[in-house]
Amino acid sequence: MNVLIVGIAGVVGNHLLRVLKPLGYRVSGIDSNAARAKLVLGGDIPFYNCDFGMQFDLGEILKKENPDVVVQCVGPSSIERAAADPVGCYINNVLGNVFMLDILLKKSAAKVIYVSSASVFGEVSEMPIVERTVRLPICAAGNAQLFVENALESLRLSHGLTYAIVRASNIAGMSEMESEYFTKNIGEGLIPNIMNQIFGKIDAVSIFGTPFGTLDNTAERDYVHVDDFCTACANVIPKLVAKGEGMSYNIGSGKKYSVREVIAVAEKVFGVQIKTVDAPGRAGDPSRSYFDISKARNELDWSPKFDSLEKILGTVLPYFRGKYGT
Repeated sequence: MNVLIVGIAGVVGNHLLRVLKPLGYRVSGIDSNAARAKLVLGGDIPFYNCDFGMQFDLGEILKKENPDVVVQCVGPSSIERAAADPVGCYINNVLGNVFMLDILLKKSAAKVIYVSSASVFGEVSEMPIVERTVRLPICAAGNAQLFVENALESLRLSHGLTYAIVRASNIAGMSEMESEYFTKNIGEGLIPNIMNQIFGKIDAVSIFGTPFGTLDNTAERDYVHVDDFCTACANVIPKLVAKGEGMSYNIGSGKKYSVREVIAVAEKVFGVQIKTVDAPGRAGDPSRSYFDISKARNELDWSPKFDSLEKILGTVLPYFRGKYGT
């Protein structure tokens, strides 16, 4: 089976490639970042340097590769960046996906997996979040992703588009399949900031937006290891091909942690004291956001291997030691 990954040089796209290849899939990829792709991809992967909104190029790629499934991994990189440039977020993620879906329908490549996120749900009163929870995003990133989710369902009804939405909670952890690039460019977020503080690269970890009205007045989240998330995505493929309809899955660890709990667990795992500082809240940041993963467990023959924060954090330290030479 042929799988085309759009955004193959990103964290999810690259790890998904490494999950799919041993399973016997033929994988090709598109990414706008040719320099990063050169660092993270093997030489045997058909790669196309192309923005996924470029209709002519995408049409030619689909004709050449003839994929059975297209996995769309391109999305807003963070709530903060989308908030800083909401118009750019909409241009890149709404228009780009509309152009892509138009070409997919014209070329009859009508099986799509869209990687979305918990941002589409916004501030939710009843937790944990299930797939049928009402989606009311409160940030540009979530609004852009919700537009695409709604477009997929609309095109299923009108044109028979076959799709699956796979929503990530907070992707974290490092992997045995990690490339040197991602080892050195660990991204942003709470866990990378914790590690940077431990190794003296920042003075303190910022805790945004207290009080949140939660038990310890900090935001509550769940975290899913990147390998677990990509395994779930891989398990969606045969189900999508067999069922031929629209479906959605929330992928997390099944456990929630407040920001202060994450820091406490990190202190226990690493045997250090982590310095923190309270900081102003961020626009579009919900107080609570964590998933019920029962549907994914029951329908995808999947459970998170890294089912606790301790296990996720345990995968991180060796890479930071290598990065900083300590």
